[in-house]
Amino acid sequence: MSEKTAVGLVAWCKENLGAPYIYGFFGQTPTKELLTMYAKMYPYSSYYPFYGPNDMPRYLAMIGKVKRAFDCSGLVKGYIWYDEKAGKPKYNGKQDVGADDMRKLSNPQPIATLPEIPGALVFMKRHVGVYIGGGEVIECRWGSAKRAVETRLQGRGWTSWGRHPAIQYPDTPMHGEPVHGPTEDAEGFRVGDRVRVKPEAAHYWPGGPAMPPKSETWFWKGVYIVPQITLKNGTPNIKGGVACVLLGSGVDTWCDPANLEKVED
Repeated sequence: MSEKTAVGLVAWCKENLGAPYIYGFFGQTPTKELLTMYAKMYPYSSYYPFYGPNDMPRYLAMIGKVKRAFDCSGLVKGYIWYDEKAGKPKYNGKQDVGADDMRKLSNPQPIATLPEIPGALVFMKRHVGVYIGGGEVIECRWGSAKRAVETRLQGRGWTSWGRHPAIQYPDTPMHGEPVHGPTEDAEGFRVGDRVRVKPEAAHYWPGGPAMPPKSETWFWKGVYIVPQITLKNGTPNIKGGVACVLLGSGVDTWCDPANLEKVED
């Protein structure tokens, strides 16, 4: 794959304006098989409202009519993973993070400090967009839009901005693979690992709060990217006498490493 640059990211976003929002997609062409797979991965709930009874018929009607679909972080990942020779994105599990974890990996700064850097990422809770310059952002929105749209930076509610570590910006060297942060070991886990919670886990850490009920399948079947281990704000993070692993991917809670198992790519 060719070098990924801020200029290229902006061009990619402009090329895909109007592409539909489908949760979990990162530039694939919608098919019945893909839609069925994602609907099973993210069953309809208040937390994952993307595959409801009114949405699946709309998605299925796109088959054969839509070239690419994205969710908000998928718009960025689709560019990073796009392989020109193959003509499509190639999934990379090590870089597969949602909006909140993408923010953590991008060295976030307050939105008020955003310089004029087209290709910078802008963030709010559970959402990411791409600043394209001139006070404009391209974002793949759910809500009423349900597509990739161009919006004004001001007044939208963005709280921070950052540089994606896999993208070369004009004033930064090429990073290559994303830098996940501290890499301290915790019972065999490292930052960037993909993990899931063991079914026998009852509490997050010794003496800590109880795990969600087994009926919340999004939690128990979820795969989480570890964004941080043992350190929080530069100091040891000890819960219940053990060094904990942070569950990322929007969950953002500390967990005893004994409760976790690695998921191979």
